[in-house]
Formats: sequence, structure tokens, C-alpha cells
Amino acid sequence: SKRAFVPAVLLGEAEQKLNEQHAKGREQSSESNAEQETEVHDNAQTSSATEDQLEGKADDVAKDSEEKEKDKGKEAEKSKEKDLDRKTEKDKEKVRALDGGSLDNLLQRLPGCVSRDLIDQLTVEFCYLNSKASRKKLVRALFSVPRTSLELLPYYSRMIATLSSCMKDVPTMLLPMLEEEFNFLINKKDQINIETKIKNIRFIGELCKFKIAPAALVFSCLKACLDDFSHHNIDVACNLLETCGRFLYRSPETTIRMANMLEILMRLKNVKNLDPRHSTLVENAYYLCKPPERSARVSKVRPPLYQYIRKLLFSDLDKSSVEHVLRQLRKLPWVECQQYLVKCFLKVHKGKYSQVHLIALLTAGLSRYHDDFAVAVVDEVLEEIRVGLELNDYAMQQRRLAHMRFLGELYSYKHIDSSVVFETLYLIIMFGHGTYEQDVLDPPEDCFRIRLIITLLQTCGHYFTRGSSKRKLDKFLLHFQRYIIMKGPLPLDIEFDIQDLFAELRPNMTRYSSIDELNSALAELEEHERAASVEKPESERHSDNESQKRQPHDDGRGSANGAEGNGKDHGEGADSESYSDSGSIGGHEDEEDLLSEEKSNDASENEGDDEDDGMPVGSDEDEGVEVRQKVVQVDPKEQEDFDRELKALLQESLESRKSEVRSRSSLNMKVPMNVLEGSKDARAVESESGEETVDEEGGNAGGGSKVRVKVLMKKGHKQQTKQMFVPGDCSLVQSTKQQEAAELEEKQNIKRRILEYNEREEEEMNGGSSQMGNWGQGGSNTGSSIRSGGRGNWDGWIRGGARRHHAAGGFYQGYGRRR
Repeated sequence: SKRAFVPAVLLGEAEQKLNEQHAKGREQSSESNAEQETEVHDNAQTSSATEDQLEGKADDVAKDSEEKEKDKGKEAEKSKEKDLDRKTEKDKEKVRALDGGSLDNLLQRLPGCVSRDLIDQLTVEFCYLNSKASRKKLVRALFSVPRTSLELLPYYSRMIATLSSCMKDVPTMLLPMLEEEFNFLINKKDQINIETKIKNIRFIGELCKFKIAPAALVFSCLKACLDDFSHHNIDVACNLLETCGRFLYRSPETTIRMANMLEILMRLKNVKNLDPRHSTLVENAYYLCKPPERSARVSKVRPPLYQYIRKLLFSDLDKSSVEHVLRQLRKLPWVECQQYLVKCFLKVHKGKYSQVHLIALLTAGLSRYHDDFAVAVVDEVLEEIRVGLELNDYAMQQRRLAHMRFLGELYSYKHIDSSVVFETLYLIIMFGHGTYEQDVLDPPEDCFRIRLIITLLQTCGHYFTRGSSKRKLDKFLLHFQRYIIMKGPLPLDIEFDIQDLFAELRPNMTRYSSIDELNSALAELEEHERAASVEKPESERHSDNESQKRQPHDDGRGSANGAEGNGKDHGEGADSESYSDSGSIGGHEDEEDLLSEEKSNDASENEGDDEDDGMPVGSDEDEGVEVRQKVVQVDPKEQEDFDRELKALLQESLESRKSEVRSRSSLNMKVPMNVLEGSKDARAVESESGEETVDEEGGNAGGGSKVRVKVLMKKGHKQQTKQMFVPGDCSLVQSTKQQEAAELEEKQNIKRRILEYNEREEEEMNGGSSQMGNWGQGGSNTGSSIRSGGRGNWDGWIRGGARRHHAAGGFYQGYGRRR
């Protein structure tokens, strides 16, 4: 209440009237603490003046009573009352002089009062300028609110309601003015001044909510509009209902009358042929006052286990909790939860876009223990991408972008191979082209497929910088440029994204502006590739070392494996699987070169991108060895004896080979395997002795010709080889040739002894076949299997290759090397 802050004399009331107003008047209770502090400060400044005024007031009342006793004539009474009023006016003028405020200043600040605090502060300040003339000026200023400033009406109504508790003449002056204006505008029946009409009716509605304007006035205005329900009267009625219709409908004393008015409104709307704008206005106003009744929304009931999975993935998952989430997911009952987990993993668009990589991290972490789950996730992602291309639904765009990011992150975590990425890229620019549905699947003005390609390449394109993957990306970017040109002029945002993509991946690539230039560039590229494939020797084709480039992200994505604490699980999982064939151990990029364009989605998962170079040579695989072969049914006991003897044979050969490598004197530095990047079979073309410093091919052409030498160089943290040519008569070349000849002879001796040893073992086994059931039937088979299996496994151990998990048509390596 303003009486708590403003002296009573400033409100123009005697003490008896004050007491009556305390009992009857309406209190305004929404005052802020800041206003209270301001008013206390103002009162402190004028406290002495106020006390003097109150004392003078008491003296005047005492004198007045004495004069009444002496002379009880009415004329004396009236004269004294006039003297009292004049005295009060003089006191108020003194207060106004002390305050230093100006009414004009205050009225100029009115249009800036757009908050409760500001209007309340202005109301208190007006009390210090209170007089009948000031109140008239204030009412005129409030009434003259600009017709476009509808946001001021609630605050002006609040000021009037606050002042009405002490100054009864403020609302009684304003309401007749508003009612007279309303009647003037509605009786004029013109189709102009719509803003003035709306301002007028909204002011009445706001005053009704403060209980300043009586409900009868509002209903009379509404009835006047409904009697002539056309043109601007429809707008006026709807604005009135939007302002205070809900208030009157919910108030107990007016709910029945307002409900009747609303029914009349809807009947008029149905009877009259209103234009769409007015029809929508009426419906909005009606349902704002009386919302349609509907049943409560039934939330989907999920089992507690499913709710826990959703909490882990959608609420708890972040960079710091990913290890905990992975550990909790491993503890779940897998048979019950696997299908639902795949479903939740595919909802990457429901989480934060910046956390898509964490879902890929969880997929890679779980793949070490559940290969079929990881394969299912990849299959579902590829399926979702294709479904998005087939439907081309605008509502699916956010989901499609999230799935493209997810696919790129799966590649970043070495979970899919580069061929899957490139097949997806080509699918995006080729799907539906040349068919009748092209205008539906990929309209000329639709650039969303370009966004998909940019999203995928921005996620994993920076890994394609070496070897065959670099050549593939260069070729694809030419096809991508042709797709862009066929789209015609692009929106600026798409064009800028394309420029950023090329600046990041291939800053030196030429951007072509015509189809003819692109076709000639593609033809030249294909001719160059064809010539390179003919001239390039087989030993030089292992150059795509993606595992050296695809480093883990800096944001801790590779930390999930640290939560496991034991690498033994990985070793046991590997032992339970069968060996992959020789192509999947060392020369995966060889497969990628040969089958880059012919592979399907299923076949593409069989390649490995030469990712096994980083695996340690020694692991738990020494104890469990299985050879993939077709054998006849044998007795379990015989099979166990055979496995034991085979394991002993391989162990002995391995130990002898290791000791031989240690005892060899290393006069020349050998080329590291991760730089050579080739399988043993490919290196055998170069030199029988494996990895040598001097390449014999150049020296065999002529006695005095130059010999090609590979020089090992270190660039940053990466090892590279550079070829140099040294004259054939150099002492270095001669000594190296002599050493090679000696090593070759020694190697031939070792090979002959091993073959003799194998033949002797085979004869011993054949000799004992009479004592062992059907052992003799597989004798020759067994001997050959020993040779082939042993040699293949020695190659695997010597080259340091590690086995991949073979599951559901794809090889998925262990995740442990990101530790």
C-alpha cells in the first residue's frame, strides 16, 4: 500500500478519513523491496517537514473545534473548512518544493515505464505532486496513450488501480472518457481508426482485470459488438475477449454470463460467412477463454530396465562419464537388452549433436565383447541413410544429418572401412538419378544431399590424405563438383560450406566451372590411374597406411578402454575366433586397391585398411591356435593328440626363429614394417631375403649401372623412405651383395632342414597309423596342413600381424590398441 511510504497529508485525506480507508480501501500488495528502500530514503529526507505538517494539522483541528463551540453557525463552519483546505494546499506546495519534482517531467517518463518496478516507482513519486490539477493532467496523459503502444496499457492500468485506493476521482475521471470514446467509435460505423478502437477496448479490458472497470461495462461493450457483428466490430470483440475474457469466465460472479456470450459468439461465427482471418480470430478468442477439454496425455510406460538404458544414454552420457556408462552397459542382461540398445543407439538425433562421437565410442567399446551388436549398429545406420534417400522427407533432415555424423565417427573409431564411406558418398550423389522419381527424390532446387556429403567429409575426410584413400577422395571430389554444377546456382550458405570443405580437405584442388572441363579432368584421371596400375610393380601397391593417420581424438574418445582394466578378455575373445585368411592379416590395402569399385556393402566390411600394424607381436595368442581347413570326422582323442603335437611343433619353430633373429648381426639398418607396408608375398618379388637395404632390381640391369637404395627418414613423428641411386661399383653395394649372398645361402640351408624335418615327421606319423584308427587316412593331408599352416602362421607372427575378429561377414579388430 502506498500509505506505508507516503505521508497521509500528501494523499489529501484527514486522519478520520484515513482510518476509514484503512478499513474499507483496497490494498495494493505487489511492491518490491527496491521501492520500499527508495521510499524510506525519500521519507527520511522529508520527515521533519512531515512532522511539522501533522502538528499544524492537529492544531487546526483543535482550533476548529473551539470555534464550533463558540459559534455553531453553518457559515463559520464553511469558512473554516475553506481555510483548512487552503492551509493543506500550502503545505503540499512546500512538499513539492522540497521534492524538486515536476509534473511535466513525470508525465514525460510515463511512456518509458514498461515494468512493474518502474510504474510503481512513478506512482509513488506522483503522490508527492498530488493535487486535483495534477490528477486531471495525469488522467489526460494516461488516456492519451499512443494507439500503437499497446504494451503500456497493463502498466497504466496498474498505476490507476494503485492510486484508486486513495484517490477515488482518478478512475471516475478516466472510465467515462473511455466509455464515451468507445460509444463514439462504434456509432460512427466507419472502417478506419482500427488501431484506436483496439487500443480503447484493450484499455477497458485491462482495467477490468484490476477490478477498476465494472463487469457491466465490459458486457455492454461486448453486446454492442455482437449486435453488429461485422468488420471492425469482430476485431474489437475478439480483442476484448483476449484481454479479459478468461478472467471473467473464471470469476464465479460472471462465469454464467460470459459462457452465454461465448455461445452467442460461436453461433454468430457459424451463421455469418466470415473471411478466414476473422474466422481464425473468433476461434482463437473463444478457445482462449474456454479451452477445449481433452484427456490427459498418457505417457509411454517402459520397463525399468529400458528406462535405465535411456537415462544412461540420453541423460548421463558425457565426456567425463563415458567410461562409467560403458561399464554399466556391459553389466546389462545382454539377451534382453541388445535389440533395445541398437534402437537407442540409432536415436543419436535425440541427444546433443556434439556427443554423437560418444555413441560411436560406446559402439566400439561394446564391439570387443559383442561383435553382432556392432555389426547390427552399422547395418542399421546404413539402412537409415538409404531410407532417408528413398523418402526425402523434410521432417527427417535432422535425423539424416545425425546419422551421417554417426557414420563418420564410426570410421574415426576404426569400426568401418573407407570403402563403406566412399560407397555411401557415391550412393548419395547417384541414388535416384536417371529414374522417373528423380524430381521427387532429388529436386533441382534441393541442396540437402550436399549438406549430407559435407557433414560426412567434415567428420572423417581429414583421414583420407595418403595412399589409395587419398586417390579415392580426389576422384570423388571431382564427381561431387559435377553434382554441384548440375544443381545450378546454390544458396550462399551452401556455397560457403562447400568452400570451407575444399579449403580444409583439398586447398589446392581446382574448382571447375563447367561440365566439359570436369569430364576431361575425370578422363585424364582415369587414364593416369590405368597407366599407373600397369607400370607399377606389385610390391609398390601397399601404400595406404590409414592406421598411421587415424589417430584417436584429443577429447578423450579413446579412454573407454581404460575402464576395462584387463586386456585378457580381448585375448580370449580372439582365441575363440578362427584365423582369417592370409589377405586379412597383412595386406588389407591390397584388397582395397583391387576391389575398390566392385565391392558391395557386405563385401566391403571384409577389408581391413592395413590397421593391424600397430598391434603388439606378443599377446595371449601363443597358446590357442586353430587352422582353418576341411577335415574328416576324427576321434576327439586323436584330434587332441594332433593339436598338442602341432602346437609343440609351432612353438619350437617360433622359438628357433626368434633366437635366430636375435643372433643375427645387424650391419645394415632394416626398413621398418610399418613403412614398407606390404605382405611377405609382395616383398618376395623385391628380394628373397625380405626387407633389404639395397634393391637388386636396379643393379641387375648392368654391371656398372646404379643401384636403388631406400633411405629411412623421419619427418615429425612419422617414418618415411626415400629412394636414392648409388653406383654399382661402390664398396657399400659390393659388400652388401656379398652379405646378401651369404644370407641367402644360409636361408636355403634352413629351409632344406625344415623340409627334411617335416618329411621325417610325416613318415613317423604314417608309420604309426596302424595303431591309430583312421589316422592314416588323413596322413598326407595332415602333413601338408602342417606345412601350410605352420608357414602361414610363422608369416603372421614374423610380420607382427594380429588376428581380426570374423563375425557376420566382416572383420572387426580389437579396440584395445587405442589404450
